[in-house]
Amino acid sequence: MKSIQRSLLVLCLLPVLLAAACTPASTPPGAMTTEAQTAATASGSLEIPSTDLTGASLYKFSCAACHGQDHAGSAFEVGGQTIKVPRLNWIDLNKLYTADRSRGSVPEQVALAITKGQDGAGDEMNAMMPRWSTLSRPQIDSLSQYIQAADTTNSTTPSLEPAAANLMGEQLFLTSCAACHGMDGAGKTFEKDGNTIKTPSLHWSELSSTFSRDPSRGSVPEQVALAITIGKDETDAELNTMMPRWSFLSQAQVDSLVQYLQTRFK
Repeated sequence: MKSIQRSLLVLCLLPVLLAAACTPASTPPGAMTTEAQTAATASGSLEIPSTDLTGASLYKFSCAACHGQDHAGSAFEVGGQTIKVPRLNWIDLNKLYTADRSRGSVPEQVALAITKGQDGAGDEMNAMMPRWSTLSRPQIDSLSQYIQAADTTNSTTPSLEPAAANLMGEQLFLTSCAACHGMDGAGKTFEKDGNTIKTPSLHWSELSSTFSRDPSRGSVPEQVALAITIGKDETDAELNTMMPRWSFLSQAQVDSLVQYLQTRFK
């Protein structure tokens, strides 16, 4: 299992959160208090900090890592285990969510899947599906409309809207990392189809221990940045494909996320 954890070292390290070198006197806009983070961890819900994020940007930061930029789903091989993630083709979703019309229209049921993790029968989805319970109604509608309108034959990566391009440190973490690594950065354990996947801790002491073994590759922050952007582990080998390559992030975004991990999860 150690090999699985190492290969997933920065699984879903999606750089989207504002770094904080010290504790501010008041909570800045878009940031979560410690109490709110604890409550969200306990409930399994996740925070999207910027109400300006919509459709394509929400999908790119919080869905594409597992479901694919082309919405076609993914299959990951980890330690001899296969994890399959379903595609988000609207035709498939339409078939799935018309089985029980009493639960609402297809968009309404897709919204329940996004925010509460409910399947077509109203049952709980696997815990690997985050519960994005803090999304606003306009955000949910824009994400649903984006999935419905997307041309799945076109793999072109959507460009980032200004709100997404400006996401930093904590905001990046909450939007793109916490789903796999936990609100507390301590890692999580998922059970799916008889497989067990453990995501590693992102606590800085552990990252520092891992990425200080070969100083010739750069400082610890520089190596963590390489893991985030191009999926390189501490030996310069490729991380498992379950770890997204966040190459579209700006250097400022990457630096802010690394700084956030270093200061928030000492």
